[in-house]
Amino acid sequence: MLKTLLATVVCILITAPFASAQGPEFFIGYSNLQAEGLPERNDPNWVFNTDFFRARTTLHGVNAELSGYVKGVGITGDFSFNRKGRTDAFTGGEDERHLDTYYFLAGPSFKFSSSKVQPFARVMAGGAHTRFEAEREFTGVLGTTSSSFEVGATDFAAAAGGGIDIQVGERMKLRVVQFDWTPVFLRDRTVQVLGTNGLIQPSTLNGQRQDNFRFSFGVAF
Repeated sequence: MLKTLLATVVCILITAPFASAQGPEFFIGYSNLQAEGLPERNDPNWVFNTDFFRARTTLHGVNAELSGYVKGVGITGDFSFNRKGRTDAFTGGEDERHLDTYYFLAGPSFKFSSSKVQPFARVMAGGAHTRFEAEREFTGVLGTTSSSFEVGATDFAAAAGGGIDIQVGERMKLRVVQFDWTPVFLRDRTVQVLGTNGLIQPSTLNGQRQDNFRFSFGVAF
């Protein structure tokens, strides 16, 4: 978490010189992350029943950005948090799982603001932190017991995309759509797994690219 907060502060500081030149623009809104390769993928019977969505897991959350522009060219600092949670009850207890993904990014952005409809585009780089938590609570004749498991990793991430703002007031804009391809470049890592012989043994996961997509909308001012 500390690395995430520090990276977010760095993103904001990077935008400061541009923000002071033309006034800062702050965005806050809802974020829908379509994450590839994470557990509990989308139900094939849900409303967006396509191969694209079935191959991914939906995480809901919030997206915040600080941007500054000089004649339509600027820098954007971006932070988002998305979560998918699930609770399953069984006789005597329940299982609870949370899957969290944090993005902290910054990079050049371009905005066309000559009218009320203001399209923009940007390319950003930074990091993504993914964390999985599982907890079980059971109440039996001997009382209540609980056990938990947590694993997380931080990897290099990037983003490329854009969107459209519509001016609805002197300072306020409605961001009707924002779309980013947000790949995460997973590092090689070694994890401990339970082998077929019943013993804990190390297993190496080869690094690969996780192709995520993020949709957002909200207000900018």
